[in-house]
Amino acid sequence: MGYYITGDCHAHFDKLIWLARFNKKLGKEDVIILLGDVGLNYFGADKDRENKKILADFPNYFLCIHGNHEERPYHIQTYRTQIWRGGEVYYEPEFPNILFAKDGEIYDFDGKKAIAIGGAYSRDKEYRLLTGLPWFQDEQPDDKVKSQVENRLNEVDWKVDYVFSHTCPLVYRPNRRNEECQEKIDLSTEEWMDKIAKKLDYSQWYFGHYHDNIQYMDAQLLYEEIKELGEPDSVQKVGRPRYRVGETVYFTYGKENAREGYGTVEWVDDYGTLGQEKEVSYDIVGIPCELPGEKTLFKHIRESKIQSIDEMEIVRIEREEG
Repeated sequence: MGYYITGDCHAHFDKLIWLARFNKKLGKEDVIILLGDVGLNYFGADKDRENKKILADFPNYFLCIHGNHEERPYHIQTYRTQIWRGGEVYYEPEFPNILFAKDGEIYDFDGKKAIAIGGAYSRDKEYRLLTGLPWFQDEQPDDKVKSQVENRLNEVDWKVDYVFSHTCPLVYRPNRRNEECQEKIDLSTEEWMDKIAKKLDYSQWYFGHYHDNIQYMDAQLLYEEIKELGEPDSVQKVGRPRYRVGETVYFTYGKENAREGYGTVEWVDDYGTLGQEKEVSYDIVGIPCELPGEKTLFKHIRESKIQSIDEMEIVRIEREEG
């Protein structure tokens, strides 16, 4: 059996379909963890039911964390509860492979313990209210939910292997320099999670919400990227290319990626093109570091083996200033 984890879907399930079609033969014992804003309890009964039918066709289980763009399952009459992998989950009899985690519950993945902590503040709250789109008053964990989480952690002496959440502690929150109306954003959930992170003994904190893919030392922000639970490398990363044509990059290539080069992105092999089933790749016109006079075309360099020269310069400056 396999355990896989990824970020927000917002009812766009292409990455999951791609995973099942090209990269993993999923079975009934496999689990895919979706870190909130799945797109199943947001639009209303008919639309939500059509989306659930898509995931119901998969053979595996889905464990969904509560996001800020979905109704809490206990407000929906069709949901029931059951014990699954040691913790309580919400499910609908019509879609028994689609499970929603209950905040504060701990689930067992072959001896590894994971606690679920859902919810987040919606930056688009005012827009949704203005345009008549759904907004849910209890999108963030309230005092009762927070107590449930903390009491459960007390029972396990504040030690788990993984945390599954939608938003994250402040320490992991991505730099939001371009975020407008900063003073209107409620960060109380992130501040509470920050206190938990400082006290909790854990290996990896997985979260979504911020629509990006960032690897930290002990946390992972996931969006398009799909990883195997507990593993650092991607199972699949398709979708939005990180680098653009004309951008200057450093990259590794060759056997065991032992050789280095630098050059300019000439072509982007985007989602699903030219056999790029696992991640975006690039054609780069560049120079091998060991042969600085020989310019050549490097084909299908995987995104995970590339770094922007500008990014490297920013890191260098920050280290010197720090």
